[in-house]
Amino acid sequence: MFEITLQSCQQLLLFYWYSFLGWAVESAICSATGRKLVNRGFLNGPVCPVYGVGALACIYLLAPVAGQPVLLYLLGTILVSIVEYFTGWLLETLFHTRWWDYSHYRFNLKGRVCLPNALFFGILALFAMRVLHPASLRALGRLGVGATFFLAGGLSALFLADLVVSVRAAIQLSGKLDKVHAALGEARQRADASLQKGRLQAALFAAMTPQERLEALRELGVDDALLERIARLVQRQSLLHRRLMAAFPHMQFPRSPASLEALRAAWDRLCRPRKKK
Repeated sequence: MFEITLQSCQQLLLFYWYSFLGWAVESAICSATGRKLVNRGFLNGPVCPVYGVGALACIYLLAPVAGQPVLLYLLGTILVSIVEYFTGWLLETLFHTRWWDYSHYRFNLKGRVCLPNALFFGILALFAMRVLHPASLRALGRLGVGATFFLAGGLSALFLADLVVSVRAAIQLSGKLDKVHAALGEARQRADASLQKGRLQAALFAAMTPQERLEALRELGVDDALLERIARLVQRQSLLHRRLMAAFPHMQFPRSPASLEALRAAWDRLCRPRKKK
């Protein structure tokens, strides 16, 4: 029983370790390409669980082919891509929001996985199996039993707390997007009234982005209350929502794509420095 408990704690530490490394790599890449620091991940802490799951899946399922680099690479590419696809599907199902989208890549599967990422995952799987995991096991073996239990318990408590907070924030964000969708419906009604009065050309308004439509409505004097209404929607736990939107710049809200754009516009308006009179 003791051995089983110790092994479980060691597996938890490996999961957190690989989740952290995945977060570090992805955050570094996204920060470099975006030229700004990005906390890349669904959780607030420095972990991306999808990498931890992917790494452990490769370690246990691909162990029989660990000595065959080519086969290991190919199977690692497929296995980790399956993990990413399932994770994307699960997040979309739970929160009605698409957190990433690879549809702009030529070879992709429903926008959840793409060929470049899959090939990169194969490299990571090969590196993890041949280099990283053996080194991690050696380091883990030097850790005392007491330290293993303490770290596993402490990190698990932090992980679960972060998971609860992040899931709650994601649910609230989805709800706010629904409310923004309703607010945009009101904006459309106001726009229709203006169109009927001939104050705004229908073709021009239809071609506008959500932000441009709000600017056009501002000129008509009907959108200030709407923007304030949207602003009030994002005030509660706004930092968590903003972090999620920053972490997933390609996030989509399929039920109303314009809602997310309007929410970002509201954020820009709230965070824009006010001019001193």
